Amino acid sequence: MLFPLFVIVTLLEIYVLVSVGEEIGGFKTILLVIVTALIGSTLLKQQGWSTMAKAQNAMANGQTPAFEMMEGVVILISGVLLLTPGFITDAVGLLGLMPWSRTYFIDHILKKNAEKVFSQNNTMFIHKGQSPERKDKGKDKKDTIEGEFWED
Repeated sequence: MLFPLFVIVTLLEIYVLVSVGEEIGGFKTILLVIVTALIGSTLLKQQGWSTMAKAQNAMANGQTPAFEMMEGVVILISGVLLLTPGFITDAVGLLGLMPWSRTYFIDHILKKNAEKVFSQNNTMFIHKGQSPERKDKGKDKKDTIEGEFWED
């Protein structure tokens, strides 16, 4: 699922870059991509520090900074998108750095995936490995658990 998305986004980015380059020229297109990356990196730094301060404030108040951690993930993904050259990824990355749209992204992700996360049956698998010397001994014997026991 991810591979076709990368291919489609890459092809769209190339198409948009070529179209913009034909309209305003190649040098101006490259300059525009660089300017959007600089603006994005400034916003990335500002929003990252702001989210860090909110997380520290939540911890100081004895709260779990869960939402701030989700914001940090969205900011990280936005930063990666801003490093990718192109207008579509820059636009999505800049949207991820705006507090109002970041909240929308987080709410949408939580609503979409909450049922999957909370409805799964948590299962645990225990693997009982045997040492080589134990394999040779009787297979009919029960497992012995070593430990200590004391009463208070």
